[in-house]
Order: sequence, then C-alpha cells, then structure tokens
Amino acid sequence: MNEINKFIAGLNDNQKKLLVIAVVIVIAALFDRLLIAPTMSRLSSIEEDITKEEASIKQDLRFLGYKDRILKEARDIDPYLTRNKLTDDEMIAAFLNKIQNLASLSKVNLIKINPGTGEQDEQYWKYQADLECSGQLADVVSFMHAVNSDSDLMKVDKFDFSGKKSDTDEIKAAMTIEKIVVTDKPMPHKAQDANAPPATPPATP
Repeated sequence: MNEINKFIAGLNDNQKKLLVIAVVIVIAALFDRLLIAPTMSRLSSIEEDITKEEASIKQDLRFLGYKDRILKEARDIDPYLTRNKLTDDEMIAAFLNKIQNLASLSKVNLIKINPGTGEQDEQYWKYQADLECSGQLADVVSFMHAVNSDSDLMKVDKFDFSGKKSDTDEIKAAMTIEKIVVTDKPMPHKAQDANAPPATPPATP
C-alpha cells in the first residue's frame, strides 16, 4: 500500500488525472462485464420470452374464436343429426312414415309410394322414394314445402304436375323425395357394391 502511495505521490497533476481516468475506465469495464452485460442479456432473454408468449396468446385467442364459431355451427347442425343409426329397413320405414304424416297434415292423398335402396356416401346415407299423390294445388305445394323445410333433411328432388279435372284445382303429382341421414359418429367403411368384382389382392413379390 505504501508503494502505491509513493507511486501516486511521485506523479504530477496531469499524470494523476490520467491515472484517475484509467481507474474509472477499468471500474466501468468491470461493472459492465460483471453486472450490466449479464443484466442486459437476461432482459433480452425475458423480452424474447414475452414476445413468444404474446404470439402464443394471440394464437390461443384465435383458436378460441374458432372454437366459438365451431360450437355455434355445431348447435346449428345439431337438430339435423340422427343420434341412432337404424338398420336400412328401419330407416326406410321411418322415412316413408314421415312422408305419409306430412301428406296427411297437408291434406294430400298418397296414391302410391315406392322406396328406393339406401346409398352410403363418404359422409352420409341417402334414401329415396318415388310417389304419386293428388290434392288441391295449394295443398300439394304446401306438402312439398313441408318436405323441404323438415328437420329430417328431406327435399323434393323431382316433381311433375298434371290436372285431374279442368273445372277444379285438384291435381295429380308425381315426385321423387330424397332423405339424407347424417350422424355425429364416424362413418363406417363404405359397404362394397354386391355387383362390383372383389378387389384383387396385390401380387406377392
């Protein structure tokens, strides 16, 4: 310590100023290296984490927006879903019974009705019936509207009108009605067409 004091005492004023400046620079460098640099590095890391969290939160909020939209669409679709898939015979019977009820409510007389074979698509089953009926024009139109607006997902696919008598509004109509069945469960594998040849297994190498 005495050696340092003697060294400092032997310096002139300019040299002492330079020594003080050098000491301050060294202390500042050490302060920067030991405290400021690690702190700034940590702050930079924290800012990066905050940026990532903000991006994650924005993505989650977007997903929540999708969730609300999906739930709303699910509520809109829910009334049209068939909860329990019946056999083809049971589904066709229910389909025909529905048509008969709607015709009765619309005061339309069903002359005959012929159901078609059910078809399985990628996402739904489709049933079809050809029918002939008669009634007042307004009642037949009302019947067709009831079919198209029913929650059972039915529609009048084709129709043809013909007058029964020239002096009345009573008509005879032929139409094809389709019904779509959609469930909330995964579709089973599509049944193979009985008329289609069986698939040929791949050749063994």
